[in-house]
Amino acid sequence: MRLFKDYLNFRKIHFWTSLIIIAGIALRCIHFFGRSSMWFDELTNALNVQSHSFYQLVTQSLDFNQVAPVGFLLLEKTATTIFGENDLAFRFFPWVCSIVSLFLFLSICKQFLKGGFLLASFILFAGSVTQWFYAGEAKQYSGEVTAALFLTWSALQMMKPQLKRPVLWTIAGVGFIFILSSFSAMVIAPFVLGVVLLPLWKKRIDLPKRYFFIIAGCWAIACALAAWYAKFVISSTVNEAMTGYWSRGFAPLHSFTGYLLWIPKTLFTELSFFLSAWMEYAVPSITLIAATLLILSIPGIIFLAKKYGSATLILFAPTLAAIVLATFRVLPFDTRVAVYATWPFVISGIAGIASLNAWLPFLFRPALSIALSLLIAFPIICITIIFPSERPPFNAQSAQPLLKELKKKLQPGDKLYVYYRGRHAMHFYGPKEGIAESAYLVGGDHKNIVPYLRELDQFKGSKRVWFFFTQWVPPKPYPDSMKIYLGNVIGKEIGKIADPDGNTEDMEVAAHLYDLTEQK
Repeated sequence: MRLFKDYLNFRKIHFWTSLIIIAGIALRCIHFFGRSSMWFDELTNALNVQSHSFYQLVTQSLDFNQVAPVGFLLLEKTATTIFGENDLAFRFFPWVCSIVSLFLFLSICKQFLKGGFLLASFILFAGSVTQWFYAGEAKQYSGEVTAALFLTWSALQMMKPQLKRPVLWTIAGVGFIFILSSFSAMVIAPFVLGVVLLPLWKKRIDLPKRYFFIIAGCWAIACALAAWYAKFVISSTVNEAMTGYWSRGFAPLHSFTGYLLWIPKTLFTELSFFLSAWMEYAVPSITLIAATLLILSIPGIIFLAKKYGSATLILFAPTLAAIVLATFRVLPFDTRVAVYATWPFVISGIAGIASLNAWLPFLFRPALSIALSLLIAFPIICITIIFPSERPPFNAQSAQPLLKELKKKLQPGDKLYVYYRGRHAMHFYGPKEGIAESAYLVGGDHKNIVPYLRELDQFKGSKRVWFFFTQWVPPKPYPDSMKIYLGNVIGKEIGKIADPDGNTEDMEVAAHLYDLTEQK
């Protein structure tokens, strides 16, 4: 009778986890297939992959002060070589990684949580806004999460008895690829191997030592190659630029108290970003989920450590790696760059409720405990479904459809001025829409508005002047002043192609048409 009940419970859990997987894949596919053209940050990577050969990607620092793991760049080049240089090809690897991450997280989660607690944790991960968003982003962030999950999963597999040969070679080979495709993996990999080595040395696990050294050898080679690329290929100029740009993500070392306070504050901020990304702008109270999970993680980590021992340390390898990397100013613990780091709290937070159920059963009965877990799990995915602004696909700076419309409206003799920060969009999508490089002028990069206005002065007397811009940013809101200058000072606006998605400010792409014949 007990076996029959266990079988029924298994069937129920299997049904619900399958449903969550389908929902998670659906969110990722809607964003991946439904998203419009790449935005500024994606285009900087895409143009590098487009203009560099495989050999150059391995041996030369990237243009535009960009950095990316060498394995990711090679995978991007492979995808575009096979499928062509289009948006879906550049986003293919992140999309595949985001789907694989669902199965990896579920497998890891099953080792720590059961029943309704497992479902609640899986709902949180599958519905995480960053996870479906970066599935459609031609950047390495989705791969960073999957790499962290894979290395964690691999170490947990090594702790189990009788590791099979196919699993061994999967761990060694796929781990090699993921380490090359992730900056954080260079620290996570040796950490989890060290955790596995201790019980192996004391003969507490059944993993054959030759299996361990095969895996460790493959991973060590990958770490060495990735470290060589980071140290000797990425230029010092790029490193300095990135360090300056991401300085807010490094740990404050001016005082020990400040450092200790930085850790919980950063964990809260980054867990909130991992779960809900920019959803807090629409629903500010959504950050309470991250706060609740962190508080519950206090008893949750104790509960998991007592029950699973060193496996809990493996689980938190990504988080510990992020703290170490930010402390030594190697990688910032900040937003998308550290999106790989906080998913373990999705498990430990729900484990906190499981611990209360185990320690205080008279207060936290099973039904109440599972209900509380689901109450934490459902808000994010419900908001995603209910709020139109929070649903995938999420478009920003959709330059290609705008340039297609611009091409239709261009007349012989028209002048086309491209704002400096819109140059990537024009260089990548212009030729695809029949706008030759000789048909437009790209402005310079200036520290104040005056030089931009002087550039526009050269068009005085022209009947039709197009102003194409994107990548408006708060520190440099120059397109606003440039439009006023063109439309109110030296001419008048006679036409406009608005952003295809109705976006404004930093997400906007637009083209305005001016008549400057009044000024000669």
